[in-house]
Amino acid sequence: MKLPVTTGLLFIFIFSILPVKSVLAQSTPDDSLLYNKAVSHLVNLYHQSAGDQSGLFNGSQYGGYPFSFTEGNPFFREDKPGFGSVIYDGVLYEKLRMQFDEVKDVLFTQDSARRIQLLNERIDRFTLFNNNFIRIVKDTENTVLIRTGFYNLLYEGNTSLLKKEEKHIREDVSSGELRRFIDVSEYYYLKKNNLYYAVKSKRNLLDIFNDRKKDIKQFIAKNKLSYRKDKQNMLTQTTAYYDQLIK
Repeated sequence: MKLPVTTGLLFIFIFSILPVKSVLAQSTPDDSLLYNKAVSHLVNLYHQSAGDQSGLFNGSQYGGYPFSFTEGNPFFREDKPGFGSVIYDGVLYEKLRMQFDEVKDVLFTQDSARRIQLLNERIDRFTLFNNNFIRIVKDTENTVLIRTGFYNLLYEGNTSLLKKEEKHIREDVSSGELRRFIDVSEYYYLKKNNLYYAVKSKRNLLDIFNDRKKDIKQFIAKNKLSYRKDKQNMLTQTTAYYDQLIK
């Protein structure tokens, strides 16, 4: 059976690094650094050789919006591409110009000629504007999640904190003309002992961390953290502190 070009290249890549790894397995830190550089170089060669047959082109043309918005934009952070990385079909692609559409919950790459919308089910995770996103499927074991989609991983450890930012288009004709606005809703979740919990209040958070409730309350008070004024910072710091307590 004849292998597709990308698959053949991937096999060549894997078997190229195996001898290097076996030689350096019991070597010095400097040797390990050389090994990591060699792997990075081979990954770059693989992507360059794959060219237009790269797995990233297993997507469709991103259509965008045929109208403008009076207020807000549908994208994460900025209304322009940023550089990031994505694990797509198990392969890491770096230094890509990308945008994350939070209305449609889709990620697309952009070059001078086209905008390619990647297939959600093939994305494991991606980074954009120094934020990490993972795809989570809502099923019978995590029904508290708002839906299947990409969640911002604010803190990752034995206990993890995730945020889902939902954007919706609201139309208004009260002024006599059609205007469109972007409304934003935020949802926070804790993953503890492989279960997801929705965080809706400070009291709710303390209930989730009930086994260290006294310590958590003291930490919040000592660091003057406010759920109401700075929810994301408060939850991130508190989750990281709880993670230290249970190690």
